[in-house]
Amino acid sequence: MALDGIVVHSICTELKNNLINGRVDKVHQPEKDEIIVKIRNNSHNYKLLITSNSSSPRMHFTTVTKENPISAPMFCMLLRKHLSGAKIIDISQLGFDRIIEMKFECKDELRTTVEKSIIVEIMGKHSNIIFIDKDRKVIDSIKRVSENMSSVRQIYPGKEYLLPPTQDKVNPLEVEENKFIDMLKNADQDMNVYSFTYKKFQGFSSLIGKEICFRAKINEDACISNLIEHDIKNLYDSFRTIITEIESDKYTYKIFRDKKKNFHSIKLSSFDSVEYEEFDTVSELLDFYFNDIDNQNRINQKVYGLMKNISNKIDRDKNKLKKRHKELEKAENREKYRIYADLLMANLGTEVHGNEVEVINYYDEEMNKMIIPLDHKIKDLKRNAQKYYKKYEKLKNAEEELVKLIEDAKKEIEYLENIEFSIGLCKNPDDIDQINAELSENGYIKKYKVKKSQKKLKITDKILVYESSFGHEIYVGRNNIQNDYITFKIADKNDYWFHSKGIPGSHVVIKTNNDELEDIEYMEAARLAAYYSNGRNNKTVEIDYTKRLNLKKPSNAMLGFVIFHTNYSMNIDTDISNIKIFEK
Repeated sequence: MALDGIVVHSICTELKNNLINGRVDKVHQPEKDEIIVKIRNNSHNYKLLITSNSSSPRMHFTTVTKENPISAPMFCMLLRKHLSGAKIIDISQLGFDRIIEMKFECKDELRTTVEKSIIVEIMGKHSNIIFIDKDRKVIDSIKRVSENMSSVRQIYPGKEYLLPPTQDKVNPLEVEENKFIDMLKNADQDMNVYSFTYKKFQGFSSLIGKEICFRAKINEDACISNLIEHDIKNLYDSFRTIITEIESDKYTYKIFRDKKKNFHSIKLSSFDSVEYEEFDTVSELLDFYFNDIDNQNRINQKVYGLMKNISNKIDRDKNKLKKRHKELEKAENREKYRIYADLLMANLGTEVHGNEVEVINYYDEEMNKMIIPLDHKIKDLKRNAQKYYKKYEKLKNAEEELVKLIEDAKKEIEYLENIEFSIGLCKNPDDIDQINAELSENGYIKKYKVKKSQKKLKITDKILVYESSFGHEIYVGRNNIQNDYITFKIADKNDYWFHSKGIPGSHVVIKTNNDELEDIEYMEAARLAAYYSNGRNNKTVEIDYTKRLNLKKPSNAMLGFVIFHTNYSMNIDTDISNIKIFEK
């Protein structure tokens, strides 16, 4: 990723071309570190996203719709008070850094026209959205920074706004050839060329440093001291070419399909051999790129607590299971207590010495003697026998109860492990909401309030559908609600159902349309069942499959739980790269 000064410059260009003289219509704050400003200009409505989220700070137009809180946060209310109806008079990049200032012409309490600005600092964990007045005093910010938080730079109401330290970096737009060469000569000669090209200039990322070296045909790891005059000339020419592209707004917006999923707004010759996706504007690129990241961040926030909760419940159930197995072992050894009781009743006249009695064991083929412990408080053999009979009956009843409890614990562990697996398949916050609603309904978490947007969500909107080699639809559930739905609502009696054997996994259904399936279609459905299971990282996974008509759901069974007695099995790999997503 490279949201550097060059990308910020292209953002400023796009915003300036579309928003100057536009007026603020609405301000929303859907997240604690994010605002959306709706602007009307030239008969067009724009939705401007500004976020200071540490993992994805940025500013651009967006088409993504987000749900707003019922009560607007204080910072949002402040912006509404000052900026409603305000006119945008300028948008600029401060220096060549990742800082954008948007100036407004608005009215104060006396209806006098005044200037105020929103400053957006796009700087990782130090990112911020700061609202200042015409005297550069902070009115407020989305993140206040006190003396306790930073001794270098504070941001809070009444404080003068100062730019972040430049770290002695130079604005590359102000660098001519002589200055470039002087900077090179005065730099640490042991520094490699690549480091120089991005550490000495504002707004240059490491990606641009490498690009400059690539265009100049210089090894990026070469030391400055090893450069000859010809190399220095090529290095400056390469640098100057990029500056010219920036100054002339010669932008090309691409996301590259390399391991790091890099993107940029100028042509990267060093990425010529890498596949890419191109966009018409920088906002379209950033909206597309960060939408998945934002979703994943929100999922991670929701998932962390939920996963911990589920994991704790599984550990608790496994501990219970161990204890119950030990108790069951004791119950299964209850026969000795019945024998004790029988022998005591057969030897009521035997003399007792201390806390035990020795009797002949009539159950032993060799009629050996047996010592039976007695309760030291009860010397009477009959009463001791009655006590052993009671203990025997108690353990007999306990065995029946323990068998049931063990079976219930196993089912609960299986259910929770399936939930744990389903959480790992979540692709958006709606998926998490669906799982939360299920857990709430089953009493595993406190009552969960389903959002209005979630109520409107159709289950079918989120189910994965693939296409077999012969055109049959293959449905894959990603949580228990979807699993039940595709198994008992979508599948007909002659459709085939697939599931990983003995491990958590998705229900997979292939629609036959009453056709005879080809062998490869069974294998494709099985591969999907293997891939969407806890065995995904194994070479092969054993898959059970059967016709839908062979499946039954016991009464009061948990979501996603089915039983069957007639089935086939196969071991299959998890490679689904050649199975197409179904397109309707």
